[in-house]
Amino acid sequence: MVVVQRKELTLLERLYLPEVVRGLSITFRKFFEKPITRQYPEQPLPKDAVTRGQPRLVVKDDGNIACVACGMCEVACPAYAITIDGGETDRGIEREPKRFDIDMLRCILCGFCEEACPKDAIFMSDELELADFSRAALLYDIEKLKRPKSTLQKRIDYVYKLNNRWRRAP
Repeated sequence: MVVVQRKELTLLERLYLPEVVRGLSITFRKFFEKPITRQYPEQPLPKDAVTRGQPRLVVKDDGNIACVACGMCEVACPAYAITIDGGETDRGIEREPKRFDIDMLRCILCGFCEEACPKDAIFMSDELELADFSRAALLYDIEKLKRPKSTLQKRIDYVYKLNNRWRRAP
C-alpha cells in the first residue's frame, strides 16, 4: 500500500488570502483603465453605406412601390422569411404585391433578397434595432416595410457601385 504524503497548509493558504488579494488587485487595476466596450444605448453603433440592417421596400417618387411581386426575393431567402402575394393594378402592365410580409424573427439579414430583386425594390436599410414585446409585432407587413427612396439612397448608391464593377464599359 502506498501512502501519499500531503503538505500541511498554512493559515494564509487555508484562508485563500493570497488569491483574494491578487484577484482584487487585478480588479482595481482594470477599474481605472479606459473601457473598451461600447455603452450601447448611449453610444449607438456606427452606420454607413455598408451597414446591412433590416430589409425595406422602396417607394418611388410617384408614391408607388417599386416591387412588381415577381417573387425572386422570396425564392432567394434562405430563411424562408418572405411571403409575397401579387396582384394586378390599374396601371397598365404593372403588378404589385397585395401582401408582402417579412418575418423578422426568421430573417438573417443576409441581403440575398436585395441581390435577387430585378427591379431594385428591396434594399437593406441602416435600421439595426430589432426588439419588441410580441412575436406578432415582428411580422412586418407592407406598410411597415415601405421607405421613401431618399432614406435608402446611401445604400442604393453603394449597391450600384458594387454591381457596376461587373458590367462592361461601353
